[in-house]
Amino acid sequence: MKRTMKWLVLLSLIAARMVQQPTQPVRTRSGLVRGTVSRNGKLFQYFGIPYATVDETNRFQAPLPPPTWTGIFEAVDENTWCPQHSGGIIIGEPNCLKLNIYTPTRITKPLPVMVYIHGGCFFSGTGSPFLYGGDFLAENNVIFVGINYRLSVEGFLCLGIKEAPGNAGLKDQIAALKWIQENIEAFGGDPNDVTLFGESAGAVSTSFMMLSPAAKGLFHKSILQSGSSLAPWALQHDPIETASALVKKLGYITKDPREIYNILSNKTAKEILTTINKFEERYCLAEKNLFVPCVEKPIKGVEPVVTDYPADIIKSNNYTKVPMIIGYTDKEGIYFVSADYGTSIKNNSGIIDPMKTLQEDLHFPSELDKNCTAEAIKRHYFSSYAEDLITDMVDLYSDVHIKFPLVLEAELYTRTTAQPIYYYLFRYSGLRNMPKIVSGFQFLVNGASHADELFYLFKPHAFPLLHSAEKTMIGRMVTMWTNFAKYTDPTPRPSPLTPFRWRPSRRQNPTALIIDAQVSTAPLWEESSVRLWNDTYNKYRRKLYGEKLFQHYTDVLADGLPTS
Repeated sequence: MKRTMKWLVLLSLIAARMVQQPTQPVRTRSGLVRGTVSRNGKLFQYFGIPYATVDETNRFQAPLPPPTWTGIFEAVDENTWCPQHSGGIIIGEPNCLKLNIYTPTRITKPLPVMVYIHGGCFFSGTGSPFLYGGDFLAENNVIFVGINYRLSVEGFLCLGIKEAPGNAGLKDQIAALKWIQENIEAFGGDPNDVTLFGESAGAVSTSFMMLSPAAKGLFHKSILQSGSSLAPWALQHDPIETASALVKKLGYITKDPREIYNILSNKTAKEILTTINKFEERYCLAEKNLFVPCVEKPIKGVEPVVTDYPADIIKSNNYTKVPMIIGYTDKEGIYFVSADYGTSIKNNSGIIDPMKTLQEDLHFPSELDKNCTAEAIKRHYFSSYAEDLITDMVDLYSDVHIKFPLVLEAELYTRTTAQPIYYYLFRYSGLRNMPKIVSGFQFLVNGASHADELFYLFKPHAFPLLHSAEKTMIGRMVTMWTNFAKYTDPTPRPSPLTPFRWRPSRRQNPTALIIDAQVSTAPLWEESSVRLWNDTYNKYRRKLYGEKLFQHYTDVLADGLPTS
């Protein structure tokens, strides 16, 4: 009996340590919210707070206001997902518009707020601590908020009708920013000092927030990590064609927006996602008919988010001008090439077709033009050695889908704003480069994959990662990002983690901070690659997709970036 009691006491002590202490309730406009104290006692955590509502009446439209409640809302749900395909199954719930907040336990004055928009090509991902725990950032004396937003068809069906005007997912993000403006002060945050940042599709979203009149005044600084609204995969080229291709897979032939809406509104998210996954040919960037943001048609009674092509908006000076950090990793393409090809390209026939990796924003008037362009791309990227083909493909994906569009966007900002812009190139390869490790490229390629910098900023709650061995890089990244949020300067003063000055740049090819084991500076982009894509788009931009957009590419590059 004594032995049994001893074990029960021991188990109860272990259980007591597992149960986290609740916080004092916080009053929001919806009602009282109670979170938990982090296990190390340094943070208050509030998970799964609803900031807006989705139901059958607004499935493809802007979100409705958040629910209200009596009593206390227990904000302890760490794992909210919007509907998506993951690991062979469909997960998530339609009413997924929730956010997560981290605050230091000791706050003496209102703190800067950092709001993170997750990536995932607009069809996957989550803002929950499952992947993006904000522990490191909040421990550096900021308030951290991670948000969810609707994905894929639920978030980006764009039919140009009131029932499905487009960009519901971006409208979710704006609703989250409005909720933060109205409520973050109760959590110790300063609503007048909000830094919006995101990676991949999250960076594209952040770019669109800067360009949208609907988001004006909701944030005050921005960070674009490996994503641009000018990327070929960031905007639907032909929204009706994209939707029509989907319903065709469901067994219907129509291009009528209302017929498409009736078909899709009678299908569950699970049915739609299962169909999309069944017919998917490439992963994300090179996949055709992606449901991503669109330029909205004017509709009476509907507030648009994206009112024109992104380059047109920037060139017109009609956007939110804020201090920025802009950058990417040196080997962005690793993650996507691995998904499409694995870690080697079998090329027994000696044929590489780079056109299969491109989106449909290029139009060739003849097969000769197409073949000549393919040969130019192959000459630039592909060696004659079979063992190098996979790394060559990594460079191709990196340049066309991430680097070149972000170079263009950065150049447009440089010409239209006086606000400081800090540039970086992340090429550190360490123990927390999870996308590179998962892709199987850890020992094949030097440098950093798409999203490799994220786990030096975030603490994923889903799986343990070595912390002690990477303390220096974690500390450096977190310090620079939070310093920018606090002081509009990533390195306001020397410190053991940042014994250097990262300065803004306004050069034609801007000077970037090279983030590696040893920090240095260098030009942001490689001239010959930018020249190739500049020439290609100048000649073959798709006329039906934003003639003005690609004309601005021509104007920008002809004036400043290298051309042949």
